[in-house]
Amino acid sequence: MDVVEYNDSLVNIVKECTDSTQELFKDFNLDDANIESITEALQNSITICQNSQVNVSKLWSYKKDSSLKDAVTELLTLEIDYLQKFVSTSRYRNIDNITEEDKAEYDWIISDLNETQNALNQQFTELQEEQEVFAAKYALKLE
Repeated sequence: MDVVEYNDSLVNIVKECTDSTQELFKDFNLDDANIESITEALQNSITICQNSQVNVSKLWSYKKDSSLKDAVTELLTLEIDYLQKFVSTSRYRNIDNITEEDKAEYDWIISDLNETQNALNQQFTELQEEQEVFAAKYALKLE
């Protein structure tokens, strides 16, 4: 596999996961959906991202350089973690009377979810930077 195919393979694998997540949050009406349909949609995205992670693990490192593959793996791990944490917020939807204990737990989950989102955004930036370094190292022209 040449450098272009290697890069494109990793890009396409990441795209499968991130597209499913973006579609979920763009097209799925979280405000009107019931808990079961939200959980099912999230689980579908988690499965797609886990499959992406498996596909990345099947790729060899390019010329024994795993830097780009490692950055992709970390991004997918964070994406899955984010989706799994988001699933845990579902049980608080449509609760009319939330107890103080549940409110505290929900607030903690949301805080953790926000931290994961920040880490995910940072990892995406780091992945882009790693791809640029990788491209320069192997004379790959990025689009």
